[in-house]
Amino acid sequence: MKIILLLLMSVMLTGCSVFGISFGRTKSTPVEIVTQEVERTRLELELPAPLKLTSAEWILITPENAEDVWKKLQEDNKHPVLFAITSEGYEQLSLSMAEMRNYIATQRLIIVKYQEYYEPKKTDPESDSK
Repeated sequence: MKIILLLLMSVMLTGCSVFGISFGRTKSTPVEIVTQEVERTRLELELPAPLKLTSAEWILITPENAEDVWKKLQEDNKHPVLFAITSEGYEQLSLSMAEMRNYIATQRLIIVKYQEYYEPKKTDPESDSK
């Protein structure tokens, strides 16, 4: 009895495919995959304008000219407040500014490369055939 049940269950699970009977079903046709090139969407990116930075006035204070600098600031009606940095700090500031310039140049190059990829220059068909 168990054997008959197992055979019956296996026939039910596999369906009619075991015997090759299709019962009115039409044979399926193979799927055909067609690829079509699609033009990339233009990014329409404008490169940012170069920075126009204003320069800051640097005043070098030494023990010899400190009093003169304070007097000059008061005469010019400027607040007698100064921000100081050591020579090592100035060197670090210069290195940081150079790193920022390099980073900005790298980002600009990345934007240009993306623009070249997404918006390739159209070539002249006449020059391609020559």
